[in-house]
Amino acid sequence: VFPYTLDGQGDMAFPEALPVPPDVMQTFFPNIPVATPTTFLVNVNTLEALPLLQGATDAAGFMARMDTVLQMYGGKKGAK
Repeated sequence: VFPYTLDGQGDMAFPEALPVPPDVMQTFFPNIPVATPTTFLVNVNTLEALPLLQGATDAAGFMARMDTVLQMYGGKKGAK
């Protein structure tokens, strides 16, 4: 988990958030609105960032979205 901050401040969950560098903004928000919280899945081998959710959700919503993204990602990888 990398807790980045857009306003230079943390919150109760991540009081020591890091200022977000411009290259991170470009990697994670190239074609989607900048919103918080936003959750991404990152391939640690390629550093490809896949947006999962924008906004708060419960565990069931998170897992459902994770399943959807992994199915889509797996389909793209199989097509190459």
